[in-house]
Amino acid sequence: MHVCKQQFTVPLLGLTVAFLLSVFAITGISKGPPLPLDITPTAYVYLPLAARQLPPESPPEPTIPPDDAANEQSIADLINQQRRANGLAALTLVPELTQAARRHSRDMADHDFLSHTGSDGSSPGERVQEAGYDWVVVGEIIGCGFGGDPQEMVNWWMNSPSHRAIILSPSLEEFGVGYAINANSSFGHYWTVDFGKRAA
Repeated sequence: MHVCKQQFTVPLLGLTVAFLLSVFAITGISKGPPLPLDITPTAYVYLPLAARQLPPESPPEPTIPPDDAANEQSIADLINQQRRANGLAALTLVPELTQAARRHSRDMADHDFLSHTGSDGSSPGERVQEAGYDWVVVGEIIGCGFGGDPQEMVNWWMNSPSHRAIILSPSLEEFGVGYAINANSSFGHYWTVDFGKRAA
């Protein structure tokens, strides 16, 4: 068995707003050779040998303030606008990916870090699976700063080739957005977008 995962870290930038972003593409498990996936030049997709064993009961979804939910919806709408503008189908918001994204954004805000590895050592694929999402492809982008402005965040992602490639990937069908604030943290505002394609 082989697990292929690729992580890209974008250097810290800042003029009036300090921010750091990373992008992650993780794939499933397969016996055969990797098939090229369009997310990044070095990411591959593998077909799973068998369906994953999902947890009997996924954890409850975190409760968030209405303004945070509105921020998440803005990110989702802006991402789908970009997809439609590039001739792609809009992604569907699903509760499992939303749950995973919210938990990771809250984790980053509460523990003052920016990484695809959670404070408990979890990976994006593990977090998505724990939320009850049985996947064949999963991707994650994270971001912070910009005073919490969704448009500025999406503009930055779209101007970053690796982030843009995930947002505009035709291989992905569903997504979830998580947003969290901690005024006492280094960046204040944190986003996670988890993308996926379900196992058949």
